Parts: sequence; C-alpha cells; structure tokens
Amino acid sequence: MTQIADTILAPGRDGAYDSVMKWALFIALVTIGSIVSYEYGLLTYLFAADRSRITVVIAVLFVGFSAHCLWILIELSREYRRAMTWKADLAGRTSAPEPPAGSGLIDSYVADVIRSREHPSEVEGNAHLLMMSLGASFRRRTKVGTYGSDLLYKLGMLGTMVGFVMMLNSMGDLANFDVDTLRGALQKMIAGMAVSLLTTIAGLIGGILLRIEYNIADALVTDISQTAVSFTEVSLLPLLASGERDV
Repeated sequence: MTQIADTILAPGRDGAYDSVMKWALFIALVTIGSIVSYEYGLLTYLFAADRSRITVVIAVLFVGFSAHCLWILIELSREYRRAMTWKADLAGRTSAPEPPAGSGLIDSYVADVIRSREHPSEVEGNAHLLMMSLGASFRRRTKVGTYGSDLLYKLGMLGTMVGFVMMLNSMGDLANFDVDTLRGALQKMIAGMAVSLLTTIAGLIGGILLRIEYNIADALVTDISQTAVSFTEVSLLPLLASGERDV
C-alpha cells in the first residue's frame, strides 16, 4: 500500500491512478455516512430488525465487491500508465518499435499489432480486430460490477418476499381470537413488514453505491481504449508502414 501511495502522490504524476483516488474518496464518503447512521442508531436498527439476516449478506457482499473494484482499478491504472507511456514514446520515435516483452494487456496488444504487419494486406483489418479485442478484455473485468449490483438488487427483492411470507404466516395465529393472540400476530406482522422494507432499502442502496464504484472503472476503461486507439492510429501504424517502405 505504501508503494501505491507513493506512486499516486509522486511529483509530476501522470494521473494514471486518479481513478483509485476517486474510489478512495467515494468510499470515505460512504464510510462517513455509515458512521453517522450508526451514531443515530439506524444501522443498529437495520441489522437488529431484520430477522432474515439478508441485510448482513448484502453488507458482506458489498464490502467484497468493493474490494474487487479496488483491485481491478489498480490493475487498470497500471495499464493506463503503460498506454500513456507508449503514446509518449511513439510520438518521439522515427522508427518502428520492437515487439515489447511485457505481460500486460497493452504490451500484448502492441506486440500483436507489430506482428500483424507480417501480413500487410490485412493490417487494417487486423488492427481493428485487435482494438476490439483489447476493449473486450478490459470490459470483461468490469462486468463483475453489473453482476454484483444486480445481485444486491435481487437480494433486496428476496428480502421483500421473505417479509411478506412472514406477514402472511402470522395470519394463522388469528384462529383463536383473543387479546394476547392478536398482540402476538400484530408483532409478527410488523416484524415481517420491517424485514420487507429494510432488505429492500439495503439492496437498493448497496446496488446503487456499487454501481457508482464500477462506473469509475468503466470510465477508466474508456480512457485506456481511447489512448490505445490514439497512439495506434496516429503513431504506431504510420511508423510500421514507414518501416515497411524503407525495407
């Protein structure tokens, strides 16, 4: 973590890790909101009143998916920095580069574009397909966010159904009508209504917040793709074409 902080806050930084900083700021705001809610007893009531414990599951999944989002943001930021490095390097070149030996997606993409010149008649089509493949590789990492948000929404809906079942189940206690039975049935109905409403609220809030986190990752993927397209069309392909003419 110290190395990450040094990289982000280094003088003259290129902004590659700005998305990580946005995520950290957003999580800080969520944490502050959670602390305030706890101080007012809202979180305590949320977890205590939900007898189904679905809100606990939603909270655990939210934390897990948030950690995953941070991980992919760090990985994508490294790729973004590599893409910007290639863009700066190619802009100052007068000759075609050698295929890089790096294992990252950007390095692999550049190496594939360079090797695709072995079939000059198909180079434009190859470059276009490689760009699409690069974008799909990045998008595959952020699709987990869509699944995670949808999962939290569905868990909230499940809690709604469970709450309704609890309410309907309490109706059976009214067969023997007396004050104590009525009081107990009403308490069970209120508990079922609490489960229904609280799990719905937890699922909606968790899904919305998680979607915001992964939107940061989606925006970073767009920046990486645009940078890759830029240095490919403006610098890499012209340099490779010039090298072929010289040969």
